[in-house]
Amino acid sequence: MFIELLLLVLGLMSLAILAMGFNVFFRKNKKFPQSSIGGNKEMRNLGLKCARHEEIKCRRDVDRAPATESVGCSDCGHA
Repeated sequence: MFIELLLLVLGLMSLAILAMGFNVFFRKNKKFPQSSIGGNKEMRNLGLKCARHEEIKCRRDVDRAPATESVGCSDCGHA
């Protein structure tokens, strides 16, 4: 009984992994889609930007601003 259940579970797991990797295993380009915003052209075309780069740009703007001027991030307005 235990062996039958184990084989059933292994078979289902194998089928699930094969289904998740179908495009990678059976297509010509054989690459996973780029999920990082910095390397994905479609995400950049939609106007999405990497949070790390946004934070670096915001900090650079804050550090360059004169002390009397209140400069903050475009999203939150914090100085």
